[in-house]
Amino acid sequence: MNRDDVADLCESLPGAWPDSPWAEDDLVYKLGSRNAEGKGGKIFCFLGGGTTEGKPQAISIKCDPAIVPALHQQYEAVALPSYLNKSHWIAVTLELDLPDDELEELIVDSYERILAGFSKRQQRYIRGEE
Repeated sequence: MNRDDVADLCESLPGAWPDSPWAEDDLVYKLGSRNAEGKGGKIFCFLGGGTTEGKPQAISIKCDPAIVPALHQQYEAVALPSYLNKSHWIAVTLELDLPDDELEELIVDSYERILAGFSKRQQRYIRGEE
């Protein structure tokens, strides 16, 4: 998967919306309500900047802490993120050795983990069930 594929997947998840909280080119995907300035919500995927000056692009997603060490050991693409809780988040370099279907599962799992932090009523609203 490339950056555009990841963005398309994130945008296809119910209630997910893009934001650029730090710079126009710094993209994250969030769940939850926006305030009057269009900010708020909880991040489930950091896509980072669109330009990487020749470096491979990477994303950061929330992950089951029980599988973080195994993923890190099994795939060159999986690393510990720089500024996030290293037991709950992973950084994934795109288009390396992590299969696309597994990356998709990890992104959806990150979405579900963040969604689970909302009340049942908010979850129904985010999913469009209310």
